[in-house]
Amino acid sequence: MRWILRVNPLLVCLGMLLALAAWFWPRPSPSGWRLAQAVAPLPLLSQIMQDNLSPNFPVDPGQMQVWRVQIAGQRQPLYLVDTRVEEIKTQPLCGAMGCAFFGYIPQDTGFQRVLATYLMPHLPPGRTLIEPTTTLDQGLPRLVVTQQGTDGVQQYTLGFNGEVYEIQHIETWARQ
Repeated sequence: MRWILRVNPLLVCLGMLLALAAWFWPRPSPSGWRLAQAVAPLPLLSQIMQDNLSPNFPVDPGQMQVWRVQIAGQRQPLYLVDTRVEEIKTQPLCGAMGCAFFGYIPQDTGFQRVLATYLMPHLPPGRTLIEPTTTLDQGLPRLVVTQQGTDGVQQYTLGFNGEVYEIQHIETWARQ
């Protein structure tokens, strides 16, 4: 028995347009990363510029990504900063060691940097670069950082010691 399938060209075009629209349509972030100018207070953006940027590389910190982390029981928000800016080719805070990621908390006189690290943002599918947990250390959430290494995937658990985040635990999954 032979089946003849008739395809309506109009439906095919409509399906292709819908597929393209779904591909390019802005998706909500699975995490809390947002454009810095939308979630970060202006004094924090000034602090990021003062602490980390050179006048030789004019970068608008408002174009970076910020995650305002506030979980139940947390005393103050933690602002995680991904320094990469999509519109520029040369990232001033990226290099051979990765890209700079920072964490800031509000203080009486401005903002205190509690995390400063370089991370390689390219991970296997399904892995998250930074993820806050619901466990608090000194009033701030622990952070789980995932990195792709030569031996496999490493996951670092960072805890706040009252002044800065430090590594508490490292777990490695070997390549298969």
